[in-house]
Amino acid sequence: MNQKNLIMVFLFFFLVAPSVRLGASPNILLIIADDMGVETLASYGLGENPPVTATIDTMAQEGMRFNNFWSQPVCSPTRATIFTGRYGFRTEIGRPVGPPGPLPAIADKPASASAEGGMGGRGGMGGRGGMGGDPVTAAEGGLPRQHLRPQEFTLPTAFKADEGLGYSTAAIGKWHLATPANGWLNHPNLAGFDFYAGTIGGAPESYFSWRQVVNGQVTSTTGYAPSDKLADAVSWIDDQDDRPWLLSFSFNLPHTPLHLPPEEYWQSDYSALDRHSMPAQGLQDYFYAMIEAMDTLIGRLLASLDSETRENTYVIFLGDNGTSSNVISAPFRAGRAKGTIYEGGINVPLIITGPGVHGGGVSEALVNSTDLFFTIMEMAGIDPKQVVPNNVITDSVSFLPVLSDPNAPSQRAWLYADEFFGGYSGLESPFYDYAMRNQRYKLLRFSGKEEFYDLQEDPYEYNNLLAEKLSPAEEAHYGSLKREVHELHGSD
Repeated sequence: MNQKNLIMVFLFFFLVAPSVRLGASPNILLIIADDMGVETLASYGLGENPPVTATIDTMAQEGMRFNNFWSQPVCSPTRATIFTGRYGFRTEIGRPVGPPGPLPAIADKPASASAEGGMGGRGGMGGRGGMGGDPVTAAEGGLPRQHLRPQEFTLPTAFKADEGLGYSTAAIGKWHLATPANGWLNHPNLAGFDFYAGTIGGAPESYFSWRQVVNGQVTSTTGYAPSDKLADAVSWIDDQDDRPWLLSFSFNLPHTPLHLPPEEYWQSDYSALDRHSMPAQGLQDYFYAMIEAMDTLIGRLLASLDSETRENTYVIFLGDNGTSSNVISAPFRAGRAKGTIYEGGINVPLIITGPGVHGGGVSEALVNSTDLFFTIMEMAGIDPKQVVPNNVITDSVSFLPVLSDPNAPSQRAWLYADEFFGGYSGLESPFYDYAMRNQRYKLLRFSGKEEFYDLQEDPYEYNNLLAEKLSPAEEAHYGSLKREVHELHGSD
């Protein structure tokens, strides 16, 4: 081989080959917002005068928006479904995971530190029905809270199953699946992530004074929490060089404590809001300001990626559950918001951009938060059948085919969500709420009461069809959903 050919071979392997590898293994950025339903985004066209979300709106224009995406009703259960592909009754996580107390104190700050800007602190306005924060007590109603069990097979573990793919993995931001029973501060790493930085638990005591956990160590109390977590994400991505990566970036925004973010993150004028005191009214203005701050930070994160990396990155944006009752807006209503299995509690945004995703697409496919488990694997070229142990029952259905065709048929016939207190103790338990829907009808049981809705004619659940005699068609759908629920619970 002559010298010229040797030079060409050298250039290929050191200049061209890295981009080929990058193209073969796309990056995956999973962005999880905390407590916001579909009515909060202009791109969904539901709420009146929603906050300004320029970045997320652009994502919806460039990628695909899903109208029928269901999460779980509250924070921890949804996160468990994403990382395991299993419904709540299988993981036994039916309510927010609650540690027995605050994070350990660090040398220069007490554990109860707080600062300006925080309103309605941890657990404030909390309670069933989604009135704000998630309590962090170890029990609720005398029933113990659960945690993500160490034996659960997780998404980052699947990425390590094929070492040839060479993925780096990280979780940055909120982590709400840990207790001392499963590793506590070390749990994100024990669950399979190479790197973790963020907040353990439901919410920071204040967005302006908080304790950061980095790979199991409480390291500091820092500035505005979302901004600092963004810096961690940008730094970690920069460190990956040519390695493909999976990053779960979980905001606490717009979860309580409600506050006014720093002005540099506003997209509307919030100068009339009081930064220091809890308002008697106007809570939604603070809530909207927090959503706008999150959108601004997402924009900065995406802008930090060079064009080649951005083109080769799937960006998945979703909400972990619906909006809290104290700040929810029409067409949804208080009492049927976060913490419930009504549409206001579980119909949340899902917007995806990335390689091969149909630009400007809107899908009516039925998609569940469990489905991200298989879909994200397949985005990376991982075959779930090859990596998920045979003894693990999963509820995930990949919707990857839909991403290239918004008119593709739904990959599943029905959606399911549940909520319960304590460990799962059976379908008929008085502590167990559930909902199942097909393309048109929805069956639910909430607080022991069964209800049935036609979501095509009544998408916001005002007319319980069980209040009157069902038509033959309605009876058929009701019976079919009822049977599916019982078959599902008999599959474990």
